[in-house]
Amino acid sequence: MSNRPSDPRTQAREAVMQMIYAMQLTGQSSGEVERWYVQNHPLEAEVRELAGRLLESAVANDERIRELLTRHSHGWRLERMSTVDRSLLMLGVTELLREPPVPAAVVITETLKLARRFSQPAAENFLHGVLDAVAGELRRQKAEAAGQPGE
Repeated sequence: MSNRPSDPRTQAREAVMQMIYAMQLTGQSSGEVERWYVQNHPLEAEVRELAGRLLESAVANDERIRELLTRHSHGWRLERMSTVDRSLLMLGVTELLREPPVPAAVVITETLKLARRFSQPAAENFLHGVLDAVAGELRRQKAEAAGQPGE
């Protein structure tokens, strides 16, 4: 029996988290890492397409993602975080920034599921707090842009 999740979106999230992790460790481009990943971890077409779009979004929004994480990871510099936790946060913020948006509760839940598989138990509260703070800022920005009072 496979240890791989059955939901295509969950599989894509896991793949992208691992690709972001590999990019950070090796310094290789997203294209190089994606080619390596799919050669070594065959993905169904739907999962590969979802993962490709999510990875593309992570790369395209890298600067903004890092700014949001820096602002909301109080007491932690990005380079001091474990590579796994930083990768999980980058994946989570990527999804929070996507249009149409993925609900924040779903993003946080899915990120924490991955954290239970790949990170330390103590990281869960930290990851949850950072993602919740980023989601709150993005909600306020969206409300302000729509001319509504912020929360």
